[in-house]
Amino acid sequence: MPVPDRRPLLAGAAAVLLAAGLAVPLAANAGENLATNPVLATDATGWGVLSGGTGQRVAVTGHPTATYGYQVRLSSADAGIYLPQLPVTGGKSYTIAVDTKLTGKARVEMDWYGSGGRYLGSSHGTAVTGSASDWKTVQATLVAPAGATNSHPLETVTGASGNWQSTAASYQGEVVTPPTTPPAGDGDTAAGNFHWGQPLPASDEFNYTGLPDSQKWGIYGHGGDDNCWPGHAGNGRRCVDANYVNGSFLRQTGKANGDSAGLASNLGQKLGRWEVRARVQAASGASGHAYHPVLITWPDSDEWPQGGEYDYFEVNVGDQRATAFLHHPTDSGVVQDEYHSGDLDLSQWHNYGFEWAQSGLTGYIDGKVWFHDTDPDVQAPGPMHQTIQLDNFFGAGGMQEAYFDVDWARVYALT
Repeated sequence: MPVPDRRPLLAGAAAVLLAAGLAVPLAANAGENLATNPVLATDATGWGVLSGGTGQRVAVTGHPTATYGYQVRLSSADAGIYLPQLPVTGGKSYTIAVDTKLTGKARVEMDWYGSGGRYLGSSHGTAVTGSASDWKTVQATLVAPAGATNSHPLETVTGASGNWQSTAASYQGEVVTPPTTPPAGDGDTAAGNFHWGQPLPASDEFNYTGLPDSQKWGIYGHGGDDNCWPGHAGNGRRCVDANYVNGSFLRQTGKANGDSAGLASNLGQKLGRWEVRARVQAASGASGHAYHPVLITWPDSDEWPQGGEYDYFEVNVGDQRATAFLHHPTDSGVVQDEYHSGDLDLSQWHNYGFEWAQSGLTGYIDGKVWFHDTDPDVQAPGPMHQTIQLDNFFGAGGMQEAYFDVDWARVYALT
């Protein structure tokens, strides 16, 4: 049955839960396929034509696991089908794949829905050129936007002709690997080792669910087109929904299409201390240009370079050491002091600390000093605030999907 306006009604238990505003439970065990009726073994439940032809369940040949598939007799060069629906959790990533025989190009798309069936938007992967004689896998890894509870996977084609067959739907939910050390302050901290006292109220433990706390953070993209701003130096976009707190930590997601994330603390101070527990990871199997995670104290005045800038943790995803760039306040041009840590597994949780005192700037990793800069010319003239950013240096598309995870971000007064 055709799906009107690509916003289908949910059936059964999922409809009841969503109508009540509740998230549908999601099993996310490693290797578990979350797709219902993936190989159409007994009927075509969950599969249907979206546009461009007529469809039916048929016997297929040459596939290593499936003996049935969904076939569309194309009436248009551009067409689409819908696959079985998938309950999702906002902020989580999902890899959707389907095997296809086709003359033309195909790609996977996801329509996202919130509580009560509210349509939240659509995402898609890269188009794959099909083959009329061999099965090809078409897939995409996509991140559910904040508030999403259900999705409708789609496969669309362009420049197609003849019959189009699809089978072996595979839905893999994100499997979050537990940290090798317990979160929330475990391990050495600069605050503990150097007696910084109690964190200020602007600190965030990220122990809630949803978007970052707007009382503590300004979220990059807020109020822009589609809740997105232009990205770093105009590369890609910074979008609100690329920031999500999952109850344990903040995850900033850099997508393959170049969209990424950023936060700015609402608290600025002249002189102070900051410490962040973080890790950096590429999405499993992802390739492309590397994203650039960075922890910054940025001038409240937004004047640059006159206001200075302290990048006390700056890396590319895949690096094996941390770098710091301490930008001098100048009238024009870049003057900076640069420091490099020893070898470091950035994919594991570490504590990155920074102290701005009149006597100098000091960086810490896991409670130990790794740089100390006493140059008086590096001192910024006014208050600064913490930012957490996942920067894109390469433009739209062709990026390696990656995550900048922050377990907590704490700020202290300099006493």
